[in-house]
Amino acid sequence: MPTFPKNFPSHFPKSKKEEAEFGKGKEDILICKKCKSVYWYKEWHHQLDDYPGLRKSKRLKFTICPACQMILDGKFEGEIILEGVPEKLKKEIKKLAQNFGKRAFEKDPLDRIISIKENREGDVRILTTENQLAQRLAKKIKQTFAQKGKISISHSKKESTLRVKVKF
Repeated sequence: MPTFPKNFPSHFPKSKKEEAEFGKGKEDILICKKCKSVYWYKEWHHQLDDYPGLRKSKRLKFTICPACQMILDGKFEGEIILEGVPEKLKKEIKKLAQNFGKRAFEKDPLDRIISIKENREGDVRILTTENQLAQRLAKKIKQTFAQKGKISISHSKKESTLRVKVKF
């Protein structure tokens, strides 16, 4: 087994991006006032039932989770613009997006579809709390409904937003 100097760190520091986005890990258990998600062990979960060895000494605090805060602030990390969608497919696409969002939320309480709206030109705009969710959903929509369509993905580092356009 290798030997390390005394000043060698026994753990590796968090990535700068993770700590900048979420801050340092919290000692207490946090509960979102809006969606009832629970924060413990540096992650958001759906319920407190899974908490291993819940002790009475842990304090419960009520707050707003990052996803709910984004929605309240009118912010988003993923935007999908569907251009030239045939009228007969719009209802099915919206249903697919809603179901996709429900499944994503079941896996991770911070993955959410914020809104699905249609503009005057008939284009559909979908906003998400996570940019990876937007990318996966856009690829699923293209694969299912617009096989011959074109998809373009752009990432704004300044806003930390992913924009995906799907042309039918």
